[in-house]
Amino acid sequence: MSDERIFRRVLLAVDGSLPSITAEELTVFVAKKLDSHVTVLNVISHEFMDSRLGKYIPILQKDVPLGTGGRPEERVSQMPASGTQEAISKETIASYLQSSTEIVEEVTALFREKGIPVDQKILEHADPAEIITREAEKGNHDLIVVGRGGQEDKEPHLGSVAKKTALYAKTSVLVAREKNQISKMMVPVDGSEHSKKVVRFAAVLASKLGADVLLLNVQRPDLPPKIMKEIGTRILSEAVGQFRGTKLEQKLVSGDPAKTIVQMAREEDHDLILLGHKGHSTVTRFLLGSVSDHVVQYADRSVLLIR
Repeated sequence: MSDERIFRRVLLAVDGSLPSITAEELTVFVAKKLDSHVTVLNVISHEFMDSRLGKYIPILQKDVPLGTGGRPEERVSQMPASGTQEAISKETIASYLQSSTEIVEEVTALFREKGIPVDQKILEHADPAEIITREAEKGNHDLIVVGRGGQEDKEPHLGSVAKKTALYAKTSVLVAREKNQISKMMVPVDGSEHSKKVVRFAAVLASKLGADVLLLNVQRPDLPPKIMKEIGTRILSEAVGQFRGTKLEQKLVSGDPAKTIVQMAREEDHDLILLGHKGHSTVTRFLLGSVSDHVVQYADRSVLLIR
């Protein structure tokens, strides 16, 4: 499977924050290794989208690409406005648009400098995570990359953009943290069909990135030791068979799976945790407790969720 192409189209969400810069650098590393095409996306989300304020100012049309030509003030001047609203709308929205344009163009220049195929898009939407996930589906992207934290944390009533994107996207999501390269991957396995899919994917990714892999099986501590060892050994042995030419390590431990993964990744300094995630339907999206949800929220490593 090492010849298989993965992540051909990557959607990188940027906002100019430090976590966003980490996401940019990690995307450069991944895109170079995987020969990916990258779309740089910035979502304008501001206070005038609040229903209580929106009636006082004509905002940009939702989901309409911006930054596609001309200066920001020229594009804003084409928007309908009347009376005292006109001065407010032009000045305020031009400021947001100018900032977004500068962010996107700077990031785009970085990818061009590295020889990575890239395009750019600026959209406006009240909920950045919603438009990021929608744009990924619309553009047939294989991967969304977001930085953990940043400007999205200013919206506590919605939760972070990274967390919402990771939970609800139908596309694989890489939540970038701290390190801008990947040389050590942790791949937790549990023997499920979805886990087997993740292992096959991990084998391809590790081969292309040249990364070492830790295969980790975490058994519940209430199992008898003999049964735990038999089950864990069988799961790990099956996973090992998927890898070729990759430096592998196997570990079988007992404990709470989510907490063990987070703790071990930190202690052993892994660059990436690779997990399966089926996503949440509208019915189950408010239910908590899955391993992947916990790891995304608490890990201080980059986390890749495979759909």
